[in-house]
Amino acid sequence: MKEPAANKFTHSHVVLEDGTVAFKCSADQDIWPWLALHPFDPIVVQTVNYWASVETSTARGTWDPTKWSALTQSDWTCGKSGANHPTHGVADLIKEGENLRFQLTFFDKYGSLVYRMSGIGVVFQNRDFESWRDKAKQQITAPVMAEDFQYAPANLVGVGSQNESFLSPLIDHHNPSAQALITKENGFPPEHPFLSGSGDHVNSTHLADVARQFLNLVLDGRPRLIIGGEMIFKRYVELGLPFHIALTQEDRSQNTISMAVQQSDHLCATITLKYSHEQ
Repeated sequence: MKEPAANKFTHSHVVLEDGTVAFKCSADQDIWPWLALHPFDPIVVQTVNYWASVETSTARGTWDPTKWSALTQSDWTCGKSGANHPTHGVADLIKEGENLRFQLTFFDKYGSLVYRMSGIGVVFQNRDFESWRDKAKQQITAPVMAEDFQYAPANLVGVGSQNESFLSPLIDHHNPSAQALITKENGFPPEHPFLSGSGDHVNSTHLADVARQFLNLVLDGRPRLIIGGEMIFKRYVELGLPFHIALTQEDRSQNTISMAVQQSDHLCATITLKYSHEQ
């Protein structure tokens, strides 16, 4: 059973009659150190996506913090260049077949759109999540230590310190792919200054940053501003076990790149990023 989080990114929730939730956002960088990053950084986008979706669902009364859940699909589109970190927004629920999709729209202090994101998740209602995950993690008989993994130089993957690099150098420049390794140490504070999570598995924010790092490698280390994307999750990616990321499609005329994430010969996620040539 999970404990409710002590810190809240969104606050001052107002629930309207149709279920729409208006809210304000925290600007406390001591609590949320990733606010030091660019507002469009995928780490920021996916972290905000998690906290805002959980907190607005809680305000609406549709979230049970004692249940484990998993995101199965997420997409986002950023606003115009120059937008600041969000100060307020609205959360909606959209009926999509048999599923409910959450949609979050964020604005900065000037009223400019920062990003609009949506997603679908699943709640583990009847499964003993902890026991199920323990069995999966026990299969990692010999976790790989970060010091034994060859990580790409920080400048080639566009991170501020070598500790934040998650990828190997490209394996094949003609059919680009790379190995990745995220551990309980390098993927969380204090070793990583901006990432967090349950510590149970490699989460969506980790994978979004892996995808951005891979884009940098494919573009020979030239940084790009990520302005949108989509992630579809099939299986958990385990901590302490290398996984593989490979280019599946690229359209430089449209500034898009798609990739697949595999671990232990299983497809775990597909990710598409849209970028601009701004930095």
